[in-house]
Amino acid sequence: MKTAFVVRETRGHWIHDVVAAVRREGFRAELVTEALDDAERAELTSIVDGFVVVDDVRDAPAVAEAIRARDPEPGGVLTAAEGIIASTARVAELLGVARCPADVFVVAHNKFAVRKALAEAGLPGPPCALFADPADAAKVAEVVGLPAIVKPVNGAASTLVRLVSTVDELAAAYDLLATRLPQSPDSRYHRTLPGSIDPLRVFLVEGLLQGPEYAVDVLIRDGVVEPVGIVDKTLIDERKFELGMVCPPLDLPEERAAAIKAAVTDAVRALGLDCTCAHVEIIDDAQRGPTVVEVNAGRPAGGAQPALLKLATGIDVTAEAVSLALGTPPPARGAGLPVPVGYLVVYADGAGRLVRVTGTGEVADLPEVLEVVTIVSPGQVLTGDQEVYAVNILAAGFADAEDLAALHAEATKLIRFELEES
Repeated sequence: MKTAFVVRETRGHWIHDVVAAVRREGFRAELVTEALDDAERAELTSIVDGFVVVDDVRDAPAVAEAIRARDPEPGGVLTAAEGIIASTARVAELLGVARCPADVFVVAHNKFAVRKALAEAGLPGPPCALFADPADAAKVAEVVGLPAIVKPVNGAASTLVRLVSTVDELAAAYDLLATRLPQSPDSRYHRTLPGSIDPLRVFLVEGLLQGPEYAVDVLIRDGVVEPVGIVDKTLIDERKFELGMVCPPLDLPEERAAAIKAAVTDAVRALGLDCTCAHVEIIDDAQRGPTVVEVNAGRPAGGAQPALLKLATGIDVTAEAVSLALGTPPPARGAGLPVPVGYLVVYADGAGRLVRVTGTGEVADLPEVLEVVTIVSPGQVLTGDQEVYAVNILAAGFADAEDLAALHAEATKLIRFELEES
């Protein structure tokens, strides 16, 4: 039996689901990780078939050497951890089991590089500019227009994304990111990007698009692009955090759905993605039409969104992603529910180290609720800087978007996060 090596950087709710999918494909699953404490090793021992411990999971040659020492003919190398997708693809290349070139992921995880690639392919996008000095705020505002969005060049999970409406707010956003981002424990922000871009000092500014927002998970198998389903982001707060989604959208004309899928397909092809998956976010802008704003390449959607898609479409995007990474035939598919499925997210109020979450049982008893999935665990540090899908609620039987919003409000009242100073 061949062994697939699953690489992880930090704790992740996704590990259990990915390992289960690996085993369904007939592979053993060993976890490649940095040093583990005894409690975590004991917890993971029940999930995986073994461990390969390395000093730095981002050091592709060292990781490849460690895997080769364990198994000269590995069956595959994969991850669903956003920050190490490119380096893990490099490991797969070194071991001769790559499915999609690592260089494609390097570009896809640099938002400015993605903007350039899509523009060169003739696809619409917001005006954008790199922002390296708060003294240049007026010049940047002139290029991109106001209002605008400021974000890390290689960010994820809406980390420190800011909406600004004036030049002064733009300069203040720069100062905020330059102060707070260096405090992030996420190592991706502490590594220089191609082109000598320091993600701690150089940020991306994009003109604000106007229109409804959607998310589409995409499977690309041997050049064939398949959008799985359109998820309507019906509730988004002022931080750009996603509060509520529904699949399929409640009121989306077929011609708009076709245009959205076409835009997503064009984007992943322009980036050179193949034999992998991607989570693509898109705004149907009033002037530009469907415009891709994010391409999270090499992994499905985060949180419980794979469960949402499976309920709505019958397609298990996690199993599909594992199959693509291992080069095995597509997994069997089921049928989706005959009604729209809602997905609600409740975030911790405040910052600190999580002690416990209460109220999830009361939410599970609500008549529309299908399942409640808690992603966070005690001891985890939570802040308002990053979109951490703490408690995830899957629902059906709601009448409309207002009904879904009311359910979110009710769930938010019931769920409580007990935090202590970190």
